[in-house]
This record gives sequence, structure tokens and C-alpha cells, in this order.
Amino acid sequence: MKKKLIWLVVSCLMALSLVLASCGGEEEEEEEVTVPAEEEEVVIPTEEEEEEVVVPTGKPEYGGVVTIALPGDIRTFDERGDPGHGGAHTVKLTNQELVAGDWARGAAGTGEADWTASAYGGLQYMTGMLAESWEIPEVGTIIFNIRRGVHYALDPTSEASRFVNGREVTAQDVADCLEAYRTTPGSAAFFAGFVHATVTAPDEWTAKIVLPPEYFEDASVTIDYHSIYPPELWERYGDLTDWRNSVGSGPFILKDFIPGSSATLVRNPDYWEKDPVGPGKGSDLPYLDGVEYLIIPDLSTRLSALRTGKVDILLNVSWEDAESLKKTSPELKYKKYYAAGEYGAIGMRTDKPDLPFKDKRVRHALMMATDFETIKDTICGGEAQILSWPITYVKEYAGAYLPLEETSEAVQELYVYNPERAKQLLAQAGYPGGFKTTIVCQSIPSEIDYISVIKDMWSKVGIELVIDPKEPGAFFGYRASREYDEMIYGAGGLNANLYIAAPFDGTTAFGNLSHISDPVVKEAVSGMLQWSLIDPTKANQIHKELMPYVLEQAWAIPRPSSPMYNYWQAWVKNYHGEDSLGRSNSYSFCKYIWIDEDLKKSMGH
Repeated sequence: MKKKLIWLVVSCLMALSLVLASCGGEEEEEEEVTVPAEEEEVVIPTEEEEEEVVVPTGKPEYGGVVTIALPGDIRTFDERGDPGHGGAHTVKLTNQELVAGDWARGAAGTGEADWTASAYGGLQYMTGMLAESWEIPEVGTIIFNIRRGVHYALDPTSEASRFVNGREVTAQDVADCLEAYRTTPGSAAFFAGFVHATVTAPDEWTAKIVLPPEYFEDASVTIDYHSIYPPELWERYGDLTDWRNSVGSGPFILKDFIPGSSATLVRNPDYWEKDPVGPGKGSDLPYLDGVEYLIIPDLSTRLSALRTGKVDILLNVSWEDAESLKKTSPELKYKKYYAAGEYGAIGMRTDKPDLPFKDKRVRHALMMATDFETIKDTICGGEAQILSWPITYVKEYAGAYLPLEETSEAVQELYVYNPERAKQLLAQAGYPGGFKTTIVCQSIPSEIDYISVIKDMWSKVGIELVIDPKEPGAFFGYRASREYDEMIYGAGGLNANLYIAAPFDGTTAFGNLSHISDPVVKEAVSGMLQWSLIDPTKANQIHKELMPYVLEQAWAIPRPSSPMYNYWQAWVKNYHGEDSLGRSNSYSFCKYIWIDEDLKKSMGH
């Protein structure tokens, strides 16, 4: 990591002059993120600070298989029924979307994007996949020019693949698939504003989406979220939950799946894409012969598999486990980042006039009764983004984030532990002895432990917090129905829905935990939606200018965001710790990486 930057710690690298800490320059050797000799202070970079990118110079090697550990099973191969795409891990390698995060805008190229932790990038950081280009003639309309010469993979051993017969992808495929997502209960598009869309294919190579202007942002979500399938497969099989019916135009072909154990993918020899940047620029993709997913629910087993070289890449490693890995396996490479929305915030029913939370003084008291610095120093290991609501900082949305030090003194005071002032505010609001309230959370130890810490802090100002844990499945249904009575602990900074301001506006299933309906917010959201697809920089500015007002309202109590780590073996090349190229496209980077077999062998694997 570089000093003042989240991602690169370079005390060792600086000694080797591989990375320059504060000035520009060209690098001559391949970037390797090495284990630091000692930790440096980490500061969230401002828009003016730019990360220096080291482009690898080693020539790509074809062949090899990368092995990736998954903490949970692969639940489906049909994205229509998987709104969060949390269980369709193979689909992002076998199928493609209209657009995806641009590899050339990430660490392999210009460094404008980071692509960590599903850190969703705006349309300005996207590149065409099945869509070669697009245009927006007016707010509410987006037209895609479908890339010609892209074929569905033909696997002679697959009945479903033989049925599709390697035919070319067309605009009608795109229209039919998006229409299926729009109308299928359970799909992400069905829950969002995309249900109001009209999707057509005016000709064989043109797809057109028309949405009411107030829902236009959902077009960007859909085109960089939903994969395209041969629609005839749905007609033939009803659904694609059977892995044997997996057919797509992506860089890999699914060859085998053992539930609860593994999934095996092999290289699609007819894949169309070329490497856009770096030493392999212009080369056929993918470089790998295959990808193997190992499903390893037990954390200690996943970490052991990484240490012993049985796993090549492990994402979303906690800071606690990273500290251990640094000591036991210093040869491993890693990238440090802050999760975008994985950490929680406490929401409260501000829409009920009989509850204390309607009064801003009470909300301010809750903030001041929360010792964020102690949480950072204990639960977060001494390092965290304290201002993590309504969004966390990610590089792709840096222009929309307002750092705490740029807020007013009044807002900054809300993040300073001050129980005496909290008591005064409660008394002014009519609660001199405090009050009793109930909070709903998931019945998992880490969440209960965290809320227990909050309970203890708030008790010192007279607030009695009753914890109501619910089994995760029931919790998500409870949360989606928005029927909790008082308080709830859920996801924090929802960068995924930045321009519709999901954390503090609207009625989306997993946003706006505090049931906020505010005219100032609605005016700003209207402005963001007008520009989000046409000029995202302007939309970001509107969001940032709204933040002083939103933060002063204290509509939610954020949980400081701890650092997370993505780990990989030294022999995995052209990789920089990416997770997702765009929205929920985890592991889509696999088509760009390669394996240094000689190095792997020399390290005893």
C-alpha cells in the first residue's frame, strides 16, 4: 500500500523503487503487492490524490488453471431467480452482459477504477461487452449497437449447447432476456424500476430500452447486472437451474459441477475478446485453460488451502485473518480495501410520530452516545472508515463521497463520543431518563456481538436497547417487507444504488432503513437521475453537495467500515486484487489473468 492510499503498502516496494509514493513515473517491472515490513497510516484519498499504477511487463502465458475458494455453494445457473447474484458464481464466466467494468480503466491500465468488493462503477467506467457501443438520445432512452460476430460457445458434449449450435448472439436475444428479467418474480429487475421499461429490438443488431425518466437509472443497473442467455433454452427447459443447461458467450464453458464441492470450467476456444491493455494487449482471451471453484464453507479450511497453495485466490479476508496471514505466509500477495456496503448501519422508524426517532435531537443523541473511536480501535483493529453511511468511500465513486474532515463542525461533533451532551439532547427532546427500544438483527454471533456493544454504550445515557435476533432467512424477509417496528441493523453504505439514494430515499426492499421521505432529498435525487447516465460526474457532484444536509440529519447510525483483503498466490499474474468488474461480476477478472507455471513449480507447487 502507498502512504495516504488504501490499496498499496509500499515500505518494501519503495526500497526497491517499484512504486513511487508521491510523484508520477513509469515502472519497468511487474507490480507485486508485497507484505510490508511495517504498517503505514492509511488515509482515505481525496479526489485530488491519484494512485500510481504499475503495469506488468512480463509476457502472458497461456495454459494453467486458477483455483478459487468459495465460502458457499453455487445455488443456481439462472439469474432470473437470483436477485443478488450471490449464488450464480459460474454465470459471470460463462455468460456476458451488455456492458461490464473496463479492465483498461483499472489497475492494469489507467488506475481510474479499483474493482474491489463489487465496487460498482458508474457508466463512465464501463466498456461494451455484447454491446459494442450505446447512445442516449434523451433521458429515458438508451440504444445499444450489438456486437457482431459473437457466438454462443459450442460444447459437443453438452445437449443444451448442441441445441443452440453455436449461433450468433442477436439484439433479439438481448431484448428477450431483458424482458424475461423484467417480468420474472425473483429477478433483480423485477424488484426495481426496470419493471416500467419497454425493451425492443428494432433490427437484428439494435436493442432499445425506454424508461420513464424517474426510473432511468435502473437501466444502468440492468445492463451491467443481468447476463444474456440463448432465450430458446428457457423455452426448452423451463429454467436453467440444472448446470448441464449452461450455455453462454463468455470466456469459459462449465464442464462439471458437484453440489457442495466444486465447479469446473474450461476455456472457450472461440471467445471473441482481446486483451485491451498491458503486455498482452491484442492477445486472444482468456489465457487460462480453466477455472476451478472449490466450495469450502469452513473459514479455517479456506485459509489453510490458501496457505498451502491449494487455492490461488481468496477474496474478502477479514483484517483479523489478514494479520495472521502476514505472519505465517509472507509470500502471499494481497490488496487492502474498504468494503462498499458490507458493513451495517442502524436504521430507525423516523416515519412514526409516536417514536423518539422523529426528533432530530434524539438522533443526534444516539450518534454522540456511540463511541466510534473505540469501535474502530477494538472491533475494527485500529483502522476503519468511520463515515460509512450513506455510502462508503470507493475509488469509482470518489466524486460522490464527502470525507468527514470536509463536513461542518456541527456534523463532525456527531462522530465524537459525548455522553453528557447526548443526555442533554435527550432531555431537551422530552426523554430526560432515556427510553426503551427494540432492534432487529440477524441471529449470527458477529452481529449480536456488535449490537451488544452498542447496547452497552447507549445504556450510559439511559437508552435501554432490546436485541431481537432473527434467523437470516427470516430476517431478510422481515427487512424486505419493511415491517419492523422500531430499529433494525442492516447493510450500510449502498454504493450500488448511489444515484437513486437507496440508503435514505424510496422504498426499495433493502434500502432506506429509516423510512425517510424528505423534500430536499427528493429534489437532489431527481437531479442525479437526470444526469447519472449522461454525465455521471455531474450526478456525483449533486450527491456530494447533498451530503452536508443528509449527515446533519443523522438518519442512521453507521458502523465503522473495517479494512478487508483480497489474497492471491505470487504465481497469479496480471492480477491486482480485483473482485468484480462492475456490478456483482465477481471473478470476471479470470479472463485477464495467467499462471506463471515456472514460478509455481519453483515454490514447490
